[in-house]
Amino acid sequence: MSEPLFFCITHQQPEWPLPDFLTMVGTGGYVPPTGIALSERYPDLAFRNEHLGEFAALFALRRLLADQPAERMVGVCHYRRFALTVPLGEMRGFNSYAHPELLQRALPEHFFGDGRTVIVPSLVHFAGSVLRQYAAVAEARDLLMYFGAAVDAGAVDQNQAADFLSQNAFIPACTAAFIPVGWLRDIVARVELATDHFMRTTHIERAGQQKRNAGFCAERFHSLLLQQHLDQLGWDKAITTPMTMLADFGARA
Repeated sequence: MSEPLFFCITHQQPEWPLPDFLTMVGTGGYVPPTGIALSERYPDLAFRNEHLGEFAALFALRRLLADQPAERMVGVCHYRRFALTVPLGEMRGFNSYAHPELLQRALPEHFFGDGRTVIVPSLVHFAGSVLRQYAAVAEARDLLMYFGAAVDAGAVDQNQAADFLSQNAFIPACTAAFIPVGWLRDIVARVELATDHFMRTTHIERAGQQKRNAGFCAERFHSLLLQQHLDQLGWDKAITTPMTMLADFGARA
């Protein structure tokens, strides 16, 4: 069996040590000492992180993995977010928060299990629909227009989009996962198609954190597509786990 590929996306030099098996992927102008710098290898994508967050790196990874076997497993994490089989820290809401020093306790198998089983963040249920949850923290119009763009671009069926926006659960931070390369290529290709159409047609530039509104919408669409793959696989055949979030206020034991 091939060794699993595992990429860690970051826009800056992490302030804590990360496992050696992670290949660092630097977005924006960040050039990691080892790994991949988008500014050097994919300059057309590097600075799209200011609108898309980690999706700029995911678009690059789809290109990078174009020739890999579809069944090969690939892991993706963010330097602060990890879908570990044994979460670190303590649960607060639907995430487990850990001080960065706890990351040293995580073993390789906590990142990729047996190397064959899908590992994804937990499906989280909310009081209202996906659309209502988004409206509580951002502009509902953006999510509606994004999913409209996804339908117009042929990235998803309109009934599937309607069903997803109406349901009361999705997988937050779903880009951090351990999945087959074929899944990643399919999901990210459709997210990129939808996102590019949204950016060309109905995107509105917003200030502050909402500058990344396209990335926040893409996260929901990514969840829809990941859930479709899990439905086909069978959720009982995958490991679902609370997201481990590294934060200075996180648990130290």
